[in-house]
Amino acid sequence: MGEMETRTPVTILLVEDDEEMAAVMARDLHEASDRYHILHVGCAADALRQSDAFDCILLDIMLPDMNGIELCSALRLRYSCPLIFISCLDDSDTIIRALGQGGDDYVAKPFDSKVLHARIQANLRRSQTDRKQDYVGDGRDIVLDPKCYTFAWRESLVQLLPIEFRILSYLIEHQGMFFKTKELYFQIWGVDSFGDTRTVIVHIHNIRAKMEKATGQKDMIRNERGRGYAFFPPQ
Repeated sequence: MGEMETRTPVTILLVEDDEEMAAVMARDLHEASDRYHILHVGCAADALRQSDAFDCILLDIMLPDMNGIELCSALRLRYSCPLIFISCLDDSDTIIRALGQGGDDYVAKPFDSKVLHARIQANLRRSQTDRKQDYVGDGRDIVLDPKCYTFAWRESLVQLLPIEFRILSYLIEHQGMFFKTKELYFQIWGVDSFGDTRTVIVHIHNIRAKMEKATGQKDMIRNERGRGYAFFPPQ
């Protein structure tokens, strides 16, 4: 996987209570890129004490003093940077809850360090691209605001998470075209999904729920077996 274009340092907050696991992760990431500056904390309380800015957060779920999903909600009040869950919990319900609270990606343990490095780089690239986007309108009463991560249709306004906004923007840009989950993962994150596309499925589920609640319109994002997902504007 290619490195990002700039050589500026990448500061990462690693929230992991297993000291040995954290040491291995830090070592492997440093070997993958000398640009990584990693700050490791072992509990939620220490994570919440941080006042520095971070480019990426790696967050375990099973922490000694707070569930990592709850911690994610608190961190999202401070940080808009990519947040990647790293957890041995691999069930769909946990992934749904984690991404619904503001996680951008989810990597199940055990994982190959090259996979984690690729996911970090992909999320950083996506985050940089998001910041460069301008207002988008499709001529059908749809307006996307990349600064506030909102989708507007007529009088309805939908507040989205950054990664949700990115997925929806891509589908709207290619409206009427169907994409399978692995294709969407590659287009949004810029790397292979390595066989786990639940991140995409969960994010689209959450996007659809938010849009239907705010607009009363169903099936703006359609899912067809064998074809994948596509956006169709409301009539």
